[in-house]
Amino acid sequence: MLPTNFYVIQTEAGDMIRDVKSMLRIAIIRLEDSNFEPNPTELQFYSKYNEGHIVFETVNIRDYLRPLVAAALQWYADRIGYPDMYISTEDPRPSLKAV
Repeated sequence: MLPTNFYVIQTEAGDMIRDVKSMLRIAIIRLEDSNFEPNPTELQFYSKYNEGHIVFETVNIRDYLRPLVAAALQWYADRIGYPDMYISTEDPRPSLKAV
């Protein structure tokens, strides 16, 4: 296993995964507790957890940081005791848009 420099901090908006060396930041948002709108310049990943859904959204992502995102999400899943967490790029919320 590769050594990691990840940690979780609490912010006003919720928890965030950070990396000590690269300063990668990934916000962790409970979809049921927010009016989340994806930022088109960031990466979003969704998962089911504790009877709800969470979204992981990068903050000010740089191209050279993209390879670290998967490692950070796997580290987080391991940290919370859910190493088999299914993570997808598809938003699980039902579409509420009128046709």
